[in-house]
Amino acid sequence: MADEFDGAQKPESGGATDPFAAQIAMAASGAAAQEEAREYLKRQSIVAEKQSRLLDLQIENMRDVDKYEISHLRWRRLNDQLRGAMQLMLVAIGALIVVAIAAALWSASQANGIVVDEFSVPSQFAQNGIGGDVVAGDMTNKLHAIGNIANGNSLDTSAQVRNDRNSITVEIPDTGVSLAEAWRYLRLWLGHERHMSGSLRLAGGNRIALTVALDGAPAIVLEGPLADLDKLEQQAAERVFAAVDPINDVLYLEVSGRTDDAMAQAARAPQQVAAPIYRAVAYSLWAFETRRLTGNLALARQRIALAIATDPKVAPAHIEIVREASVLGHDEEELQAARSLAHFRRQDQPLSMRGRGFDEIEYEAGSARDTETGDFQAAAGLVCGDLHPAAMALCALYAARSRDAARGRVLLVRAQAGGESDEAAIALARYYVDADIGAWLAAVADARQYLSVEKTQPRQSAKLSDLEARTRTLPLLAVATAETGDMAGAKALIAKAPPDCDACVRARGRIAAIAHDWTAAAHWFAVVSARSPDIPFADSDWGQMLLRKGDFDGAIAKFASANRKGAHFADPLEYWGEALIAKNRSDLALAKFAEANKYAPNWGRLHLKWGEALLWIGDKAGAAKQFAVAAHLDLTPSEKSELARVSHG
Repeated sequence: MADEFDGAQKPESGGATDPFAAQIAMAASGAAAQEEAREYLKRQSIVAEKQSRLLDLQIENMRDVDKYEISHLRWRRLNDQLRGAMQLMLVAIGALIVVAIAAALWSASQANGIVVDEFSVPSQFAQNGIGGDVVAGDMTNKLHAIGNIANGNSLDTSAQVRNDRNSITVEIPDTGVSLAEAWRYLRLWLGHERHMSGSLRLAGGNRIALTVALDGAPAIVLEGPLADLDKLEQQAAERVFAAVDPINDVLYLEVSGRTDDAMAQAARAPQQVAAPIYRAVAYSLWAFETRRLTGNLALARQRIALAIATDPKVAPAHIEIVREASVLGHDEEELQAARSLAHFRRQDQPLSMRGRGFDEIEYEAGSARDTETGDFQAAAGLVCGDLHPAAMALCALYAARSRDAARGRVLLVRAQAGGESDEAAIALARYYVDADIGAWLAAVADARQYLSVEKTQPRQSAKLSDLEARTRTLPLLAVATAETGDMAGAKALIAKAPPDCDACVRARGRIAAIAHDWTAAAHWFAVVSARSPDIPFADSDWGQMLLRKGDFDGAIAKFASANRKGAHFADPLEYWGEALIAKNRSDLALAKFAEANKYAPNWGRLHLKWGEALLWIGDKAGAAKQFAVAAHLDLTPSEKSELARVSHG
């Protein structure tokens, strides 16, 4: 059996021996064979152990190699990233250099002002402190002062002396080559700056001659005593400013009180500028000066037409239409011109009018749109945000026309305490405050004060002042006079007003309504309503006349028409509610009063009538609340009596 096992399991010569098989063989053999087998297994164990250690060393080595390779790869990747970042930085720096050069070239090409070079002066002047840099500095300061007076940033021309320290500079060339000198030559090469130079010399005796030369203009030579050097410099600066900025020169002359010179320069300015956009501004300014300084509105309108024909997108000509229509009392034309300005674009205006100048035109047009449709709260929102003292009188006017006489009085006190100098604005606001509470004798005095101030407007022709007095003041004075019972005086006053003035014709209608001349009143209101189809005031007045007459359905129709034209005008809504009460529809009146309350929340009469409507539908608690509100607001004498009667009845 042992022989059979040996024959079956004997390995081939030189082949590997299976340790498991050796153990089986050792167990089946004798002691010598077992010892030999054990020795064999021992050797095999040692070999296996060495192989295991070798394998461990190989694995450890491979790990170290992997670590090295990974570290090396990471370092190569970092180097690649740094190299890429460096390349990107070089590209970025190159791009920045290109952009900087392009920006410098563009900036140099846009250089557009006056550069005052150092003047040439005799050595004896320089020894006495009147050097060439001193004279150049004097000229620079005087040009800046003129620009300040003219408010040089409000208008622009192709070669404007702007009111900043970068457009009028004294420039003394450096010696050698420097960055500043390179920039100077770059502006000279690419820009549009005009250099001004000159000299000061003795002219014999104690007289001097000042010569000023501006690029592209004839030299200016002025002579006078040495003591008059400052005057000569001022005259030269004014002539330079006129040559450089003919449009703003008009403003400088007018603000300086030289109205004849301003009018003459306004006539020359359109021919002194080349670009159509500036020529349109020049024509607009000519129209403005024509209206203010001559009062010839027909001639001013012709010059407005020239401006619009030159460039219809320039806003100043269109705001001139708004102003002229306001003076004439042509309400519909004023509203339509103001509405058209809402579509004008800032980028279509001259460069320096795209900021504050365009904002002012937008404000003026917006104010006209709001006041001509009865939205006095919106008009107040345009100007009354910060309650600057200069705006308080106007804010008081809007408060009063929103039926808030108490706030109007407070704002008037603040305006006067803050030094408000616009006496016309104060008188007009006070008129509406007094009219709102039925103080008609006081309103007459206010209107007469307003009339007196209107006739003495500074820097304005007497003809224009007279026209403004007849279109703006006489209607107010005539209505207040009629409310005091002086019908003859009221009719005599309104007879002096122009027949094409809408406020004047409405005043005729109101005077007739006070006299219960219903036919005449309806005629005058119909005239205005027909020629001003988008203005709510005539229909509102007409409705009040019909309400007083007892024609409630007719009154409601007129109030509805007025509300369509001026949705935020409180008056027709409130009186519409009163007409509904008269028709025993107090339930419907509540909605009208609530709507009117959005636009005139502090109107005493509104809350009085609202309380009455609530009382009629049986809501005594609601009525009491409205009566309590009315009791703390301004009321006319008759309204106070009515409140006492209904709240205690």
